[in-house]
Amino acid sequence: MTWNDGDGRPLDGTQTYTLTFTAPPPVDAFWSITMYDLPDYYLIDNSIDRYSIGDRTPHLHHDPDGSLTLHLRPQRPTDPEAAANWLPTPPGRFRPILRMYQPRPAVFDGTYTLPPITRVPR
Repeated sequence: MTWNDGDGRPLDGTQTYTLTFTAPPPVDAFWSITMYDLPDYYLIDNSIDRYSIGDRTPHLHHDPDGSLTLHLRPQRPTDPEAAANWLPTPPGRFRPILRMYQPRPAVFDGTYTLPPITRVPR
């Protein structure tokens, strides 16, 4: 879980972010990211009824190199591939939580490093 982007700035729904997994989180079951608002930690009401995204989300778009870029923002992306990987954020502060079910040893021994959430310049 995090409150900040990769540069240490608080996550804020007035901004657009990406989260790119060069490889999926190392799990034997499944993984997902759920979006919560702050300060109440409620799920984010949105037009597509998507409250989490993960390896079981249908129709995700993977890049040719196999990586997966998620788009965290309040408005639906206009690009269809980005829209397939969109996790809506609230208009204000938010907190995404990554859940890894049956994580592999790399999660526990620190050899797996979570990618940073990157703020997209306007």
